[in-house]
Amino acid sequence: MVATEERPRSHGRTARLGKHVHFAPPRSRVVEGILGGNGSSIPAGGDVWPTAIYYTTVQIGTPPQDFPVAIDSGSGDLDVSGKGCVGCVTIPPNREYDHASSKTSHPRLPFQFSNSYQTCDLKDPTAVCTITGKLYTDEVSLAGFGPVSMGLGSITKQTSNFDQFKVIDGVMGFTQGGKEDVFAQLVAAGKCDNVWSICMHEGSVSNGTLTIGGVDPRLSDKVDYVKDVGQGFHSVHVESITIGGSSVTASPPASPADVGSVVQVGKAAILDTGTNILLVPATLLKPLQAAMCADSSLASCSDLWADKCLPLTDAQLAAYPPMSLDLDNGVKLAMTAKDYLLLGSPLAGNAGNYCLGIKDGGDAGGGFIIGDTTMRNYYLVFDLAGGKIGWGPVNTAT
Repeated sequence: MVATEERPRSHGRTARLGKHVHFAPPRSRVVEGILGGNGSSIPAGGDVWPTAIYYTTVQIGTPPQDFPVAIDSGSGDLDVSGKGCVGCVTIPPNREYDHASSKTSHPRLPFQFSNSYQTCDLKDPTAVCTITGKLYTDEVSLAGFGPVSMGLGSITKQTSNFDQFKVIDGVMGFTQGGKEDVFAQLVAAGKCDNVWSICMHEGSVSNGTLTIGGVDPRLSDKVDYVKDVGQGFHSVHVESITIGGSSVTASPPASPADVGSVVQVGKAAILDTGTNILLVPATLLKPLQAAMCADSSLASCSDLWADKCLPLTDAQLAAYPPMSLDLDNGVKLAMTAKDYLLLGSPLAGNAGNYCLGIKDGGDAGGGFIIGDTTMRNYYLVFDLAGGKIGWGPVNTAT
């Protein structure tokens, strides 16, 4: 999810990602050291559909209780479902935050908050979703690190189009959250190093891992780094997008005559773990479609790009070309047809229909957002201390 704007809250605003979620206590740093890892990896869950986010648990209060929260690199606040919330989900693993049950909780100025986001309405990624509630200060721990005393929001109401919060009712942001950013507070308190990593690769047992305070060498044999070019949000420079043998450059064209193969768009793409698909600027949609649908043998290519969801045989799906986002230093983020043609979309009229997972980003974060369908093939490292982003092919054996 991408916060619509950064503003004071007074005015509005390594975990295993398992198929079979087991909510275990955070792993200790001692155990992690024995295993040879760098940082701490902890349990979580999620998927592209229908959850549309990946989530883990954070411990809040005294005595501490587990609260599930979306892992969101596109926002900064810690917000969880509050007692008596209107529109919140209460079924497990969700839990209502009751400040009166925590010995360390007390109200926090300015007492109220209202946070708005985009990429949270699955039918309209550019629509705004909003949560409102009350502010508190309490003890918070994550991945065995902590506790730290910090601000959090207790949600009392949320808009009905907040689709991701219909499964897991809470969010933990890693960007620009100030005193409401759990990871930043742990780093500031000297509890962990200024690096966090996430793997969300779908497997038979789990859907990945979140690592706090380092990089877990079990999850990728080799990590390649590029500069974090973001100002506010973590971003990477995209030189080009390659579909099959055709290249669509994401840099300004040399001349108007170049339009068609080269499109003038933003050079930076935001990395948002709270966005489930790939969002691109509107000016890039037609060139991407032309490059893909130039192969007339592809079944229903134009219809899929026209936002129609259709059935495809295994052979028809396999015929669609690979795609890559080409970054600096020769780093290429590979996507297969199964990464951009998706089953399970809420837009599909039938469970067997495929929908295109590439949409117009509108004004959400500048319109260019790399989401979970690209990230899920990689162990993604946010090295904030080094100002760089790492990409390592997932070691599926571990």
